[in-house]
Amino acid sequence: MTQSPPLIDALRRLAGPRPDDRPDAELLARFVARRDADAFAALVLRHGRLVWGACRRRARDAHDAEDAFQTTFLAL
Repeated sequence: MTQSPPLIDALRRLAGPRPDDRPDAELLARFVARRDADAFAALVLRHGRLVWGACRRRARDAHDAEDAFQTTFLAL
């Protein structure tokens, strides 16, 4: 893996953490408080595969799995 130039690292630190680097609790709080779409997207990206896998294992039908997946995130 190559290392970023020092200037790039400094700019990243100044910019603060990316939404996907924040803890789940902070992302969820941001979404609830401000309907932060970036925070929601980060949560879906982080947990979507896990939720999808659970839905596929439990559902008897692919359409039911899709509905369960969507319902999980709509419940937020």
